Amino acid sequence: MNKFFYPRLAFTNIRKNRSIYVPYLLAGALVVSLLYSLLSIAYIVVGAEMRGGAIVGSMLMLSAIICGIFSLAVLFYINSFVMKRRKREFGLYSILGVEKRHISLVMFWEVLLTGGMVIVAGILAGALMSYLLFLLLLNVLHVDAPLTFQIPFTAVAPTVVLFCFGFLLVLLYDVVSVCRTDPIALLHSVREGEREPKTKWVLTLVGFAALGGGYAMALQVKTPSEALSVFFLAVLLVIIGTYCLFTAGSIAMLKLMRKKKQFYYKTKNFISVSGMIYRMKQNAAGLSNICILSTCVLVTLSSTICLYLGMEDILNQGFPRGFSVECTASEQNAQLLEDAVREHAEEYGLTVENGLRYDVLAFPMDWEDGKLQVCSYFSNNTVLAQCIPLEDYNRNFEDGNTTLGPDEILIHNPEGISLGDTLYLEKPYRIAGNADLVQLEDNAIIGYGHLVIVLPSRESMRELLPYVQPEGSKATREIATQYWFDLSGSREEREACYATMRENLLRQVEYLGSTLSRDEARTDYYELYGGLLFVGLFFIALFLLATVLIIYYKQITEGFDDHDRFQIMKKVGMSNREVRSTILKQVLMVFFLPLGMAVVHICVAFPVLCKLLLVFNMTNTTLFIFCTLGTVLVFALLYLVAYSITARTYYKIVQAK
Repeated sequence: MNKFFYPRLAFTNIRKNRSIYVPYLLAGALVVSLLYSLLSIAYIVVGAEMRGGAIVGSMLMLSAIICGIFSLAVLFYINSFVMKRRKREFGLYSILGVEKRHISLVMFWEVLLTGGMVIVAGILAGALMSYLLFLLLLNVLHVDAPLTFQIPFTAVAPTVVLFCFGFLLVLLYDVVSVCRTDPIALLHSVREGEREPKTKWVLTLVGFAALGGGYAMALQVKTPSEALSVFFLAVLLVIIGTYCLFTAGSIAMLKLMRKKKQFYYKTKNFISVSGMIYRMKQNAAGLSNICILSTCVLVTLSSTICLYLGMEDILNQGFPRGFSVECTASEQNAQLLEDAVREHAEEYGLTVENGLRYDVLAFPMDWEDGKLQVCSYFSNNTVLAQCIPLEDYNRNFEDGNTTLGPDEILIHNPEGISLGDTLYLEKPYRIAGNADLVQLEDNAIIGYGHLVIVLPSRESMRELLPYVQPEGSKATREIATQYWFDLSGSREEREACYATMRENLLRQVEYLGSTLSRDEARTDYYELYGGLLFVGLFFIALFLLATVLIIYYKQITEGFDDHDRFQIMKKVGMSNREVRSTILKQVLMVFFLPLGMAVVHICVAFPVLCKLLLVFNMTNTTLFIFCTLGTVLVFALLYLVAYSITARTYYKIVQAK
């Protein structure tokens, strides 16, 4: 036998099955190019001397690992569709006398050819695409440093190794699945699933319970810390519920519809319901995957875009003034801090504006049995309390006429925590009224509830100090003086002044704490949120790719399955228009059901996503609503375009004679 027989046969098989293999090759090359681009840019950023390069590079490296794992999953998934259509061909080879080892050789050459084409094309495309993505990264990070683009060959080796390993696993899986299957079973494998599916009520109930439990957990979240602790469990329950309901719940619902005779025994309903029962059995796993992937796209895209577009809102929320300095509180130290800041600004020809100085004592309180109690730890029920004296409240936030008795306090309660009439600290205090202290909300620890308490005097704060010390810890809580202010002048002048501010203040102020700048924080935020957006775009591309591929191969599978039904329905007297209308109705219902379910998922998850965004100090719910709506509309449009394109292949197969 000619030594080139098997390679030629493999190449001929790929060419004759190009309707299946072309999308497979394109998808594989795109996945390889995405991974290579991500690794390439990560190596460039890590090697460049740019501020925040280590953080962004680490983020990209971690994302590359996750991207690589997901890429292998996509590879296996689309290979399963290819093999489903090829098994009948391999079964025919066996019937004609071809041995399993020869079939394995054909499969080896097919995987070698496809894998080689995918890896080479993917790396070449990645080298070109990474330049554009590199420019995009510089733009979203607002990096002024001219980083030189290069093609790091260190990114080639891990990409080649990973996908060689992936294609080796694909080959082993395909060979084992074909060799362990009887030739007759291979020949009829395309017809699997023709028996009417059984109603699995237990699985249906599990699906409703899991989905309901996930929804309930998401809707009951009250604080960001609680959202962090329950979000992943809620997501897991929703995924389980989605799979169970698509697998068993849809069939159970269709069979209930079939039992309603007045509804079922009508021409359109009869054909649609009976066809959908078989269709859902075959496609439940794929449709649930589409639903989960669509939800991932919607959540990732809406959240990252919202964070990036809302960056100025986050900065304004966290920085009511342009600058902040802090020191240990004392009457002499507080005035010294303010004077030192003013003198330092004057050295640079700038003036201090909008000064805001106050003493503050911060400590955690735990919500138990409907009451707040001082505690020494942070948990899911923690509320961060900040106490300021009445004197500072009158000087900074009021008209100076507010008075309090020795056992009275004012409360700023932005989250509406139920407190009653009395709050117990080291002694019971009667809540005399509300205090409008929005400018202090930035000092809350991100992820926890927030409460500001106006105490009658500084002496009250000192009396409270021993009571709020953490138990079993060497660290101590202290009353701090915080001074917020703006500086006149351009950004460059402000940055020059701030660059030497801490060094100057350390020489004059005892126990100087933190020094913060909104301009400096803006750069840090661009690194963090810009990096998240950039990484999110990669995962969105992968999710979209997987979704489109599943839709495409589902359309092909549906086309071959519906071809015979199409011919039978025409023979029993239905017109082409009626048959086309019936099949179109079924296909539309099947393929747009996951999109509808994904929209329901994100609607239910919206409140908990808002709480999670608070972890990033994002409070602009209106912006998040618009980002979510825009994401849903754009994704639905892309979904419709993908369906329309793949539907053409479907109708060509169905109408073939």
